[in-house]
Amino acid sequence: MSSTSSKKFHLALLSTAILLAYAPIYATDVPDAATETDTELNAIVVVGSAGKVGGIKFHDTRSADIIKRNSMDEQAVHKVDEAIANQAGVLTNMYGNDNKVDWFKIRGFDASVAIDGNVTTPNGFFVWLPETYGLESIEVIKGANSNLYGAANAGGVVNLVSKRPKTEPAGEVKLGLGTDKRGSIGADYSGVLTEDNSVRYRVVAHARREDSQIEFANMKHYYFAPSLTWDISEHTNLTLLASYQHEKGRPTNGFLPAYGTLIDTPYGKIDRDTSMGEPSFDKTDRTQVTAGYELQHDFGNGWKFSQNYRYSHLDLLNQGVFAWGSDGDRTAYRGYSYSDGDSDVHTLDNRISKLWQGDRFENTLLVGMDYVHSTTDGKNNGFGYVPGLDMFNPQYGADITLSGDPYHIKLKQTGLYAQNQYKWDQHWVLNMGVRHDQAKSSGHIGVVDQSYNVNHTSYNAGLMYQFDMGLSPYVNYSESFRPISGGDANNRAYKPYEGRQIEAGLKYSPMNLDGRFSLAYFDLQEKNALVSDASNVQVQAGERRGRGLELQADVNLNDNWSVAGAYTYTDSKQDLSTHTTIRSPMIPRHMASAQVAYQFNTGTLNGLKLGTSLRYIGATTDDQYYAGHTVILPFLMDADSTGQRNTCLKDLKRCFKAQDFSRPSIKLQSNFI
Repeated sequence: MSSTSSKKFHLALLSTAILLAYAPIYATDVPDAATETDTELNAIVVVGSAGKVGGIKFHDTRSADIIKRNSMDEQAVHKVDEAIANQAGVLTNMYGNDNKVDWFKIRGFDASVAIDGNVTTPNGFFVWLPETYGLESIEVIKGANSNLYGAANAGGVVNLVSKRPKTEPAGEVKLGLGTDKRGSIGADYSGVLTEDNSVRYRVVAHARREDSQIEFANMKHYYFAPSLTWDISEHTNLTLLASYQHEKGRPTNGFLPAYGTLIDTPYGKIDRDTSMGEPSFDKTDRTQVTAGYELQHDFGNGWKFSQNYRYSHLDLLNQGVFAWGSDGDRTAYRGYSYSDGDSDVHTLDNRISKLWQGDRFENTLLVGMDYVHSTTDGKNNGFGYVPGLDMFNPQYGADITLSGDPYHIKLKQTGLYAQNQYKWDQHWVLNMGVRHDQAKSSGHIGVVDQSYNVNHTSYNAGLMYQFDMGLSPYVNYSESFRPISGGDANNRAYKPYEGRQIEAGLKYSPMNLDGRFSLAYFDLQEKNALVSDASNVQVQAGERRGRGLELQADVNLNDNWSVAGAYTYTDSKQDLSTHTTIRSPMIPRHMASAQVAYQFNTGTLNGLKLGTSLRYIGATTDDQYYAGHTVILPFLMDADSTGQRNTCLKDLKRCFKAQDFSRPSIKLQSNFI
């Protein structure tokens, strides 16, 4: 970070490592559907896809992206926010690298997360942390869209598709090493149990440990996920999915005061490695368990039924000290957050679809009902007192009194939805959807009632025309809602936050080039936000709005060279009070990324892939608390090296703060297939 007077651009250049190559065991393997590339973004089509029916496609009448397994392998991502960082409109790691939670926004707003089509229900610090090694693909739906899962954030939905059995035997063993004492080992094997391949299984296991760039922080991760698919008949199949995950260690605490980072001091800058926490106090201990199934049945004559169920259990202990300000001299003011409890979530989604086809048209109608039940119990303290710390000569061992308020939240949501897609003459595509939800909450945090009872109807519609030349203009309208608890000074219950988005764009799939190009304009707003009136009483009169432009391109120039790029412009504003509107903090006006890779396909280096990427995040401001100061981040350059049939190397992750390039973070990873 630097002040407004700083006009330097900072470049983080990282090293590349050479990997070993090994021939595959199964020469007859066929590619998994999730890794095949075509103009329709043909990710693995499962019951748990965010598309509900037919999966996510490039030519949908909305902005949507898919990050596939091979892309995650090439970058060796460990977290979801790392995997989606190069997508247009996506901002990640707003608070720096964090070993206990994902941080990302889409189009300037928070986004919701679903796993295999089952929405997660985060409550405060009781948040799920997915293991990316267990994912087949990541689906990113941009902007307001409650038609998928009901209550959701305005930024969109990120759906995580788990690995599941393949149609042919395949497997790998993965080893990883890196700086900050990083080490990992993973194994992934898919096999068959019957001669006719009607019963298949897959076992995924991963263990990883790593320190952090921040002193004392470290984390150990363990993951195990078995799955089984049974083709009961030609028309019916069932997939069972389960997982166990555990993390234990000392969490990062990357928050630093403006004084000593943005603001110069007589003592210089705070060392970027400095921990504002307490090593003997900070700890994270999290266990996640899931079990569920996906069922599909084809009745014939265009009728299909799908059902997916998931049970999730989260057991979390998290306590960490952080800095929230300073005395303007040497002392950082500190507090702690504390959460200790567990959460249980049940989700069930039933839907039936009907396909009609004629000489010039195709129509698919989908009708469904889903249900979510979530209970969280424990103790929580969002802010507890901690004695101050000398920022320039820290001495740890503060006496901390740990306390937490009773935390009990029960959520229920029942949704009825319908969506219809009509295609005419292989050119026109019309999508329409409607959903009605009843969402209830009961419980308390301390003595504060957290109850609400909301009924809400959401709509969406999109229209696209596909020219023969590969150009497809489209328009889209979508809505979202997110309930909140409490009421105003007149004892009126707060209404849900309501998001609305208008989007228009162009998608282009050239006839003579293996590539995809997309351009989108969006106008996204969320109303009913809480703001303070003249008497400092919170009322629902606020609005947050983001308008912008996104450009994304992915091109295979030939058998060797591939390039990708993205650019985002966002004008984001939010109401601070009934009379004051400011630029939204942390949201840059400009973001861009570029990636280039070269694939060797002859000679002794056949199968080796080398690549690098550059990501730029524009300046941001905090006009509420530090008006006149600008936060400028460095350019972020990554390098990777992969073998298409054998090995992968981590995109060498961003690891620098501005004004300090002394310690790059390097990861080396190799797969034995």
